[in-house]
Amino acid sequence: MNTEIVKIDPKEYGIEDTKAADIQAQFKPMLDKMVELESDYNEVLNLPVEEKETAKKARELRLKYMKIRTATLDIHKKQKAFYLAGGRFVDGWMNAQKFASLGKEEKLEEIEKYAENLEKERLEKLQSEREAALAPYEVENIETLSLAKMADNVWENFLAGSKANYEAKKQAEQEAKEAEEKRRKEEEAEREKVRLENERLKKEAEALKALRDERSKLIAPYIQFLGDFNATLELSDEDFVSVLSSAKSAKEAHYEAERLKAEEEEKERQKQIEEQRKKNIEEAKKRKEAEEKAEKERKDREAAEKELAAEKQRQAEAAAEAERLAELELSKGDKDKMQSLIDDLTALKTKYQFKSKKHKALYEAIKELITKTVTYVEGKQ
Repeated sequence: MNTEIVKIDPKEYGIEDTKAADIQAQFKPMLDKMVELESDYNEVLNLPVEEKETAKKARELRLKYMKIRTATLDIHKKQKAFYLAGGRFVDGWMNAQKFASLGKEEKLEEIEKYAENLEKERLEKLQSEREAALAPYEVENIETLSLAKMADNVWENFLAGSKANYEAKKQAEQEAKEAEEKRRKEEEAEREKVRLENERLKKEAEALKALRDERSKLIAPYIQFLGDFNATLELSDEDFVSVLSSAKSAKEAHYEAERLKAEEEEKERQKQIEEQRKKNIEEAKKRKEAEEKAEKERKDREAAEKELAAEKQRQAEAAAEAERLAELELSKGDKDKMQSLIDDLTALKTKYQFKSKKHKALYEAIKELITKTVTYVEGKQ
């Protein structure tokens, strides 16, 4: 059985053993009662929890623990109140001593440190004077320097060194400023040089563009008779005139060749028309002969009314076939005419030449319509 509930070391709280014994004596009876109840507590823990007698014993034991706890709280309250009152009593004695000595320590310390304060004031004044002496020389972190503690010779050397450094710095800054000004002027001169060069190049480019534009207009009507368009624009004046003249001659020769070709094609077309006309006459003659023959056969059939019905039917079919062939022959003539029309329309696509962009575009649109029309007609034949 556990006979010691807790163990508290008074040294951990800074309390003397004699005073700790007085406090412990107040709480020990309650702790002893807790030890007495320990065996009862272990007994209840081992009882069947579902039995009513176990619940009854647990309640009785809990009430005993509660009684000890509340009694302990009462002791705690009284003891704490006592020690709080004692603390306030001690504070009263301390305040009485503080009131009695109020101002005396400060006055005595002032007398004690009189010479020290005079020296401090002297050093502060000297520090300010030396900081003022250094101010014109832009010394960095001057407030962190112990200037007043420097010996006079050290101070004089420090002041002279600061002045020399400042003057050297200013001279270097002036030299840097002059060098920067020189560099700036050189850069401005270089920029002006570049600007003038750019203006010259711009004027040359504008003149070259104007020349190219003028030449483009001159060679536009002959562009299909030239080689490299851009290379032509870059030629010398003499070579350009020569190339332009050659292009004009080539264009004239081209159109003359086109004209001659058109004439030859027209002659050929007229020849074909004449041949077709003769062919049509011959076919018409044959058709007439066929019609006369058919008429004769019809008369013969009328004269032979008593021939067999089968023979009459055969002759009728022969006549119908002859008529179909005649129609086919007529249709062949119309097809040739339609082909002639197609050829005429196709020839229009190369018959004319236009100079302006507007009429060139219109001509291209017309040629496209002609192509679609020819395609449509050919698909219907």
